[in-house]
Amino acid sequence: MTAQVATLDRQVPPHHREAVSRILAAAPPGIPIHALVNSATIAAWALRPDDLRSLTLGQYTDLVMAAAFPVGLRIALRHRGDRRHIRTVADEITRHIALHFN
Repeated sequence: MTAQVATLDRQVPPHHREAVSRILAAAPPGIPIHALVNSATIAAWALRPDDLRSLTLGQYTDLVMAAAFPVGLRIALRHRGDRRHIRTVADEITRHIALHFN
């Protein structure tokens, strides 16, 4: 079995570029919001609903980038990148995906 790795080091989809730019511009230097969103994406994938069970971690990460990346960044910024809030960010990612795809 091949180890799966989540990384949000992907191109930001064109429809999210403006929102992501605004969020990143508002983030103080040194706040690890990308790391928090990356960890939350892994947690959200692990806790994904049954109808998304067939997705690999890479596919789920692509889905997050397409559907919920700015939401994750916004919540991570609100919590200043604090890793104690991984579940909060993961829940928001999951909720946002469910709104769009259910």
